[in-house]
Amino acid sequence: MDRKLLQKVIQEEVRGTAKWGNTDKSPSILLNAATEELGEVAHAINHDEGKDAVAQEIAETIGVLSRLYDMVIPPAAPPSPIGRRAA
Repeated sequence: MDRKLLQKVIQEEVRGTAKWGNTDKSPSILLNAATEELGEVAHAINHDEGKDAVAQEIAETIGVLSRLYDMVIPPAAPPSPIGRRAA
């Protein structure tokens, strides 16, 4: 992924969490937001708003999808020390 786009995605994750963190408590809300953001990407493309506007809309969409991923995919648990052989 382009570094600039990745930086924008991270910014959008932070901005979205700060703005909506108390309200987007369910996956369905984030999924609806992602769908709306994807529509914004299509709008920017269809109306020739330029590559910067399209990249920004894509970053916002990926930011929402990233927050959705974090919500529905629990972080991996650390490996259990039980059953390990002593070195």
